[in-house]
Amino acid sequence: MKTVYLLLTIFTIPCFLFAQDIQESGKKAKSYVSSEYNRNSVTLIGLNFGENLSTQINTQFANLSVPEKFYDNPLQNKILVPGSARETVSDLLNELDQAEIAKWLNQNKVGQQILSTWFNRQSDGSFNVDVLKERGLFNADDNEYIVASASKRGESSLMDMGLQLVNQSYIVVFDFINNMTMADYYTQKEVLAEKQIMNGYRSTSKSYLFKLDFNDSVAAVFFQDYWTNANDPNKQSKIEAFENTEFSFIALSKTNNELSGTQYNPGQTLAPEKQKSSEELIEQMVKTALESVLNSIEKQNEDFRVKAMVSNVKPIAAKIGKKEGLKFDQRYFVFENRSRRNGTLYSKRIGVVKSMKVVDNRQVTAGQTESSAFYQIAGGKVDNYGMFLEQNSDIGLNVFLGTTVGGLSGFTGRAEYYISKAFGGTMAEGKSGKGLTSIKIYAEGAYGTDTYDEKYDFLRGSVGLSKDFYPLNFLHWGPFVGYGVESTTWESTEGSISSDFIEMGARIGVNLAYNIQLIGSLNYYMLMSSDVLDENKEVFIEDFDYKEFFDDRFGVGVSLGLRIMF
Repeated sequence: MKTVYLLLTIFTIPCFLFAQDIQESGKKAKSYVSSEYNRNSVTLIGLNFGENLSTQINTQFANLSVPEKFYDNPLQNKILVPGSARETVSDLLNELDQAEIAKWLNQNKVGQQILSTWFNRQSDGSFNVDVLKERGLFNADDNEYIVASASKRGESSLMDMGLQLVNQSYIVVFDFINNMTMADYYTQKEVLAEKQIMNGYRSTSKSYLFKLDFNDSVAAVFFQDYWTNANDPNKQSKIEAFENTEFSFIALSKTNNELSGTQYNPGQTLAPEKQKSSEELIEQMVKTALESVLNSIEKQNEDFRVKAMVSNVKPIAAKIGKKEGLKFDQRYFVFENRSRRNGTLYSKRIGVVKSMKVVDNRQVTAGQTESSAFYQIAGGKVDNYGMFLEQNSDIGLNVFLGTTVGGLSGFTGRAEYYISKAFGGTMAEGKSGKGLTSIKIYAEGAYGTDTYDEKYDFLRGSVGLSKDFYPLNFLHWGPFVGYGVESTTWESTEGSISSDFIEMGARIGVNLAYNIQLIGSLNYYMLMSSDVLDENKEVFIEDFDYKEFFDDRFGVGVSLGLRIMF
């Protein structure tokens, strides 16, 4: 009866999720997604309220680098000391007043420093357009280069594009609160001494995204009142005006992340061979903060999502690569912009693809940039007649819930993680990595009961490797192999039977939505060894004949369930 309930759940949940996905797709169809993409610039700032561990955290934060995907507008001092106590500028959730942060940005001349980078300000206060030209050229793609080359002004028009990029200058402000060592954390949570198995640090990062407002009217004032060169008779007054002005910063979003930089204590099973230093653990925590925040920002702000026109379809290709931060097995949506009868534009999601070849395009285009290649995992037919890709990164985690009948039967759960994520998405750079796509490590567990001479409980766990192939857009299949252990207990004794096994087989999945599949598996379980353990977990009977006693527990099994991709 439990199996029936589980199967009903398996088939009911996807109906709800599929309906939800249709609703989301409907929303997408009503909105317009621009196919335009320009490279953003980012400035990183850390706040120092002089609290516990602030000095150590900010020392590591000051060494953070802006990812290559963005232009870097660095500050003379990346750490900003607020002019107010925390309690006077924060609410009950410890979130800071964003108007106050904007004030601090002006007090520390952040706007002036960003524009000084863009307009290559010299020691005498004069500006030039060298950096603007360089960034405008580097930002251009093949299509823009070809169009510019056909115009009268040629590449000069690409240099002008740099001016548009100035209005895409973003500032990410980090505030690290509740900073503590693991020892402090254990004390606060009253954790028993024997369970205090880790050392390192914990923190909460609250970050705030701002944009320097450099719209057309602001730009006009800048060039009229502040721009100066060596021969300008009003040079000194313009320098003073530039230094004393207050720029507008637009508050866009805020994120909250729980952080840790920890390791197991020496002597623990998972402890590293060499313990990391305090500095290394804090550096790990700070880097995690930056990665988490940028992932959140990409989801919340369209300007941060990479876009590119589909340039070919066999395979699906687009002229983006390492310059745009493309990584192996990274997910993108394929859109097509359409027009209604009343003239309004809307975007329709056509398909979902993942990268399988990442080219190094980190140079100024000459109109012949090589394309990165993608494979399709969901959706309809993709063409190169106006369709474009938009970044929609996943975290690389799949979760399966279902049941297994036959073999090592029981209610089954599985977590899968893409190996490419573990390698930072750097696999198969510059060459086709089709054979390496969708390779995952997995951990599976199952629980079941059965009656022989009495009631037995079976608990198993396994780890292994699997790979998905996509012969059709809505269907995938893939082999897997793994190693596992099953523990068997029964009511009449405190002893148990421990058995290890090899599992192998193939899985096939049908899309219910782009990130939800109904998965069926054909499994084969091969017993390795089996021992009977007493209540102290000591071997009581070695090489127990498990197959003879549980004659239906090994061999072929079939699994069925849902997989959700995150």
